[in-house]
Amino acid sequence: MKKIIALIVSLIMLAGAASVLAEAEGKVTIGTISINGAFTLQCGLPEGYHPVPTSVTPEQVTAAIRSDDPLAPVMYLSVAYDEKYYDVDRMNDLTPEELTQLEETYIEEDPEVEITYGETGYGTQLLIARHETEELDFIAFFSIYKGYCVEFVLAPSEQAEDRNLTEEQLRLSIDFLTDLDFIPANIPADPKTLVADGKYVTNISDYDPETNTVKLDVRHTVVLDKAIAEALRPGDTLIVGQFSEKIETLEHDEDGALRINEYITLENYGGEYHVYLDDYEYLETFVTLTQEIPENLTFSDGIDPENGEPLDTPTEHTAQEFIAMLTAGGYPDFATDNAYAAFDENGDLIAVERFYTPWQ
Repeated sequence: MKKIIALIVSLIMLAGAASVLAEAEGKVTIGTISINGAFTLQCGLPEGYHPVPTSVTPEQVTAAIRSDDPLAPVMYLSVAYDEKYYDVDRMNDLTPEELTQLEETYIEEDPEVEITYGETGYGTQLLIARHETEELDFIAFFSIYKGYCVEFVLAPSEQAEDRNLTEEQLRLSIDFLTDLDFIPANIPADPKTLVADGKYVTNISDYDPETNTVKLDVRHTVVLDKAIAEALRPGDTLIVGQFSEKIETLEHDEDGALRINEYITLENYGGEYHVYLDDYEYLETFVTLTQEIPENLTFSDGIDPENGEPLDTPTEHTAQEFIAMLTAGGYPDFATDNAYAAFDENGDLIAVERFYTPWQ
């Protein structure tokens, strides 16, 4: 479980971060976590606020909740899996002894903390910790959902003259937590359906001669929302998928692209931005498959396997020739990173195309 002081420090440092957002049914999707079951986090927002995810991993989602009003309170949300609570459905299920242990984690940080309890509009219990120090006045809300620790921090704006949080603002936080949904992620039973009838950049590895299978790390473009990309400023942290970078310099060019820190380019494609690192598009794995190489697979090779140089005219090969290349290696080796893999309507591998890249 994250410590409250660390959360506040993270809030101050990361409030300028940016990531990909999507809207569904009037709510904003913050991210997906998938340890104790897979859940997509969605929330309604107070007027004038918008979420800025600062970290989205299978284990944890964190986000700053920012207002366009610089005097409005700042908010910070952390949802993280904790093995200690693996069998706890809601905080309501904790024993008095377990609640006392939980309170102690806040008292250890701030002996003057005032701890009370409340509940969301759905009856989910909340621990409410009020901290008032010379440096920071803030309120932390803590709850549990299916093994996930949900922590929400509300703090006054650094620019606000009145540093005291009101009961109305406390209610705003409870309303936010009431409206926070854990929606079971729509993960198909057969992940092959994610690639059916598609052609994707794929890293191919781990050929197993006993099963005649290969590992396929299938990759795709992670896009950045137009509004978030155009709101970026020096000092913010650019976060796209698992990639993050503190923005030192940012320039707009005449074609509408954003140039960041000299080697990052955000290209505008119809209202969404694609990230390029040193002129090569940033891709992330979205599904990993292990598949058998079919007898009718075709392999088109645009690289000379002997010297690694690009070929003017790709050579065509059968499945058996492709397997022979996988097992025999080459100079410097038979690399199949960033190859195109094509899949049929069932999501089964049917073709591979290898093309030259500097890191191939």
